[in-house]
Amino acid sequence: MTQPSFALQAEQTLEDLMERMGAVDALADLDMDLVDGVLTVEFDDGGQLILNRQEAVRQLWLASPEGPAHFRFDADAGQWLDERSGDELVSVLQRVLGRKLGQNIRL
Repeated sequence: MTQPSFALQAEQTLEDLMERMGAVDALADLDMDLVDGVLTVEFDDGGQLILNRQEAVRQLWLASPEGPAHFRFDADAGQWLDERSGDELVSVLQRVLGRKLGQNIRL
């Protein structure tokens, strides 16, 4: 993936995730914003989930209550996959958000 296509793919992914999270009623009370390629979700207890693009390595990095994860886009699968576990980004976000809020979250 070239640098311009990575930047476009990453930005579209972040915007899509922001939109999807904004449409979930259980997440409505959380502070969420997307600024300069950094998607931040702040929980009521002050904890945060941060997803940002790392252009130098062409990855999306997630910092969450579960710890860090680095996702690389797999063009064959059409998904962002965790480089260690192989888990898909949306699945990880659903799990992290669900555990933090104590309910099932579907994005």
